[in-house]
Amino acid sequence: MVPVLEFINNRKAAIKIAHRGGMALYPENTLEAFHGSVDFHKVEMLEMDLQITKDDQVIVLHDDCVDRTTNGTGKAIDLSYEEISEFDAGYNFKDEKGNLSFRDKGVKIPLFEEVLKQLPNTYLNIELKGNNPTLVQKTVPLITNYNAEDKILIGSANYFQNKRVQRHFPNCGYYLSRLELYLFIFRGYFGLLKRDGDKFLTVEAPIEHHGIPVYQTFLKATNKLGKPLFVWGANDKDTIQKLIADGVAGIMTDRPDLF
Repeated sequence: MVPVLEFINNRKAAIKIAHRGGMALYPENTLEAFHGSVDFHKVEMLEMDLQITKDDQVIVLHDDCVDRTTNGTGKAIDLSYEEISEFDAGYNFKDEKGNLSFRDKGVKIPLFEEVLKQLPNTYLNIELKGNNPTLVQKTVPLITNYNAEDKILIGSANYFQNKRVQRHFPNCGYYLSRLELYLFIFRGYFGLLKRDGDKFLTVEAPIEHHGIPVYQTFLKATNKLGKPLFVWGANDKDTIQKLIADGVAGIMTDRPDLF
């Protein structure tokens, strides 16, 4: 498995990335989603979110709370992993026909370590949620113990958490926080992009922000700087095909079956 930077730079087409494991097809951020997208849709990279539990276990979960995706309630930080593992992470998922097709099937919120253990040959795109230093500290030995530094892109939308990520994961590729993303565009208007070009590996940006199209602005800026652009929010075939034609480096989609 080649290092992630080499993989990105030598890609022959846009990298197929399953957002939260392909959350339109499977319960998001679960092993069922990750294996399904890799095995059936041949994704090359999995995007996922990490949170920390009351007993300092690193879990794969987008929200602060378990309420939206499970039949449980409460914040992850207030619950032990033993408590969280009792919840059904497929309980609320509805497939395209509106069926609760994963309810009562034993789907759980996984430990991040389970992902590293079960998917050793898949590139990972990880966001550390929130601003809890313990999450960063507990994630470091997991990535190190599984020798996964070369296959991971890692960061946080939170500026301060992202700075911790950069300090603690010097051998991983990382991306910009939300604040840094805004500054990236601002600097682009004033020709200052090259000043910070060596401080990050990729730019990860949405197609639109609060209804305002921003994708073309990011595309122009990354092309000018020579940085790979990963785009999220492409969940229909026409949009995916346009992004491929535009030459973006990676496409994060809820629908990896549409490639």
